[in-house]
Amino acid sequence: MTPVDAPNGFAPAAAATRAGRVAWWSIALAVLLVALGVLVVRDALVAAGRLDGEPWIAPVVDGLDGTEPSALVTVVGVVVALLGLWLVVLALGRRVRTRLAVTSSTGTTIGIADAARLAASAADDVDLVLSARASASRRSVTVTVTTLEGDDVADDVRAAVTDRLAPLVQPLTVKVVTRVTSGLHSGGDGR
Repeated sequence: MTPVDAPNGFAPAAAATRAGRVAWWSIALAVLLVALGVLVVRDALVAAGRLDGEPWIAPVVDGLDGTEPSALVTVVGVVVALLGLWLVVLALGRRVRTRLAVTSSTGTTIGIADAARLAASAADDVDLVLSARASASRRSVTVTVTTLEGDDVADDVRAAVTDRLAPLVQPLTVKVVTRVTSGLHSGGDGR
């Protein structure tokens, strides 16, 4: 593969990222906040006389009236404040990059899963490899190959995968895991 020059006037694409992490408890917290909003609107409509009924929030607040400061209330307040601060930091934090840049001035990228597929394909093309699969991250790719007993293909697989992934701007560390199966050699390339 050769690098492709960008036509005049085109800027490279921005680095692709996925949305920030959202844990299950973030969604539960959002649902609770919406429910609290519904309760406040309902009590406002009752207070304005638009709905019949008794307010629900005022009795709860009146029940807490007279609560004295205590160590438990302080601890709960500090924990809630720290949780809120952590959620803000998490929401505004750096997003995870899901793509790998290719040596091109056009900003071309490939997905991490695509890099794993390219690595598995390169390993599968190596002589004496019966099967290959791969997993990748932003920094490395792990290739698991199956060979017959006595076949040492780790260096050949590493070289083939490194060559296949050479167009990446940031080279990935290639790890090769060999699984050996018993069988008969057929003479030629072992397939």
